[in-house]
Amino acid sequence: MQQEPIKAKKKLSQHFLKDRLLAKRIVDSLNLKPNDQVLEIGYGTGALTKFLVGKCFYNGVELDQSLYLKVKKEFDGPKRKFLNRDILSLDLSQLVDTDNSSLKIVGNLPYGISSPILRHIAHYIDFIDLAIVMLQAEVADRLVATPSSRDYGFLTLFVHYYFDPELLFTVSSQAFKPQPKVNSKVVCLIPHSNYLLSRQYEVPFFQFVKKAFSQRRKTLINCLKILSSVQQERLKFELDRLSYSMQVRAEEIPLTHFVELFRTVSLETSGTIQKNTID
Repeated sequence: MQQEPIKAKKKLSQHFLKDRLLAKRIVDSLNLKPNDQVLEIGYGTGALTKFLVGKCFYNGVELDQSLYLKVKKEFDGPKRKFLNRDILSLDLSQLVDTDNSSLKIVGNLPYGISSPILRHIAHYIDFIDLAIVMLQAEVADRLVATPSSRDYGFLTLFVHYYFDPELLFTVSSQAFKPQPKVNSKVVCLIPHSNYLLSRQYEVPFFQFVKKAFSQRRKTLINCLKILSSVQQERLKFELDRLSYSMQVRAEEIPLTHFVELFRTVSLETSGTIQKNTID
């Protein structure tokens, strides 16, 4: 009996990879070894899965129950775990075996929630070896953008805080079914250990950065008017020390300088941040 063709669900931003050679190229980028633990995010119809199973300890997560059942039935076996879960609610640390300290992550991330997934992955940075992810080209460009460029913004700084991102290659929209309106790009994210702040200050730091980018046409000082008068003066002092004009905008400032600004604005004014804990 012939199976009915799988229909993509628009509400789940589904676009299934149909190019077999491209799928293999993505998996080859992981440089898998037999004892590696892999997490595939949103395995869809199993385009990548077929090249992953049998080469590693495989974990796959898929929100769509019909696809979960189909791919599990086709590829289930030893050293393979299939989960019908929302990746954003999954504790990635629970997937790490005691004999393997980290995960290799791979996936064609749904366009609609790619940024939340990247933030979720970063939350488990200590358990990740690397991530090879396919993203909408526009989002991928934001990950590798440089200061003063059109694509530079909050997501750029967030990703660079935790990872060293690298564009690997571009994927034509014709490689998918149904065909999306835009191309995709494959990005490699390698975690780095030189975090610029103690962990307890990361959340307020990113709140600070997000506010700085809240109105791109406005100067940094105007975007941060929520700060107290004392903090405003400290901000101006630090901008001057870093050789910026008072008209500078957030998109002109690199990550390391954002950290310096956050240090200065927060130091002593809130009573919560001490400089020696941020080095």
